[in-house]
Amino acid sequence: MHFCYIDESGGFEAPNLSPAATPLVVIVGIIFPASAVAPLTLDLLDVKRRFKSQPQRHHLNHLLDEIKGSGLRKGVRSRSRRERRGKLGVLHETVRLLEEHDARMIGRILVKRPAEGLDPDKEYPLSVQIIARHFNRFLEANDSHGLIMCDNRAHDDDVRVSHSLLTRKLKATGDELPRILESVVFARSSNHAGLQIADIVASGLLFPIAARVYCADWAGSAHAHHRFEELQARFSARLKELRYVYQDDEGMTRGGIAVSDKYRNQPSRLLFQ
Repeated sequence: MHFCYIDESGGFEAPNLSPAATPLVVIVGIIFPASAVAPLTLDLLDVKRRFKSQPQRHHLNHLLDEIKGSGLRKGVRSRSRRERRGKLGVLHETVRLLEEHDARMIGRILVKRPAEGLDPDKEYPLSVQIIARHFNRFLEANDSHGLIMCDNRAHDDDVRVSHSLLTRKLKATGDELPRILESVVFARSSNHAGLQIADIVASGLLFPIAARVYCADWAGSAHAHHRFEELQARFSARLKELRYVYQDDEGMTRGGIAVSDKYRNQPSRLLFQ
């Protein structure tokens, strides 16, 4: 059995709405074997003990004290070499956990036009459905079954997303996702190492790398900071190897991290070059 943990980074608002508005949205699913969940959790606790200073009465309580990808991204921009080194250390350890626990990565990156937002009621459910199709194919290829777990959002939004997947499984013409055992489950990331890893990957790695690749010419944007080039140099090749890609029945390459660039229409392959 396998689990697919989904998280997102970035907002759906128009990128010129405010200085905090984001130029893109990342929605990523991280696949782990069920057998890896317990050792992955213990390994993440060890990373937290080494890189976070807050003491805990019980070592398992470190799971509740999240390392957020957005904070790592901010730290990479810091003028302090010590802070940058610490944040890069966490990112390195996160990628190491992905590699050591046989993780695979699928998802979408949506680059916005400069003055145009995205429709979250359309794009988020669609992205989850696309990830689910790729996950189902992965499960078929590995003779496995699986469950999708998403970081919880607004209740009504979560209901719509879960229902959208349920309609795919219970279609009159047959189950489109037979290897996925249940509709999407929403959970709190503070209780699940897989969701915390997905957050770090989405916000601390894919978001800044994609922003630098596809939006570097957005003058003055902290989201495409020049220090993110170091993330590209350190992690792009390793992340590329973690993608799940496959050939569909027509021989087309599917899966991986697909980029929809409405800004300059650049291809997905640039992300990890």
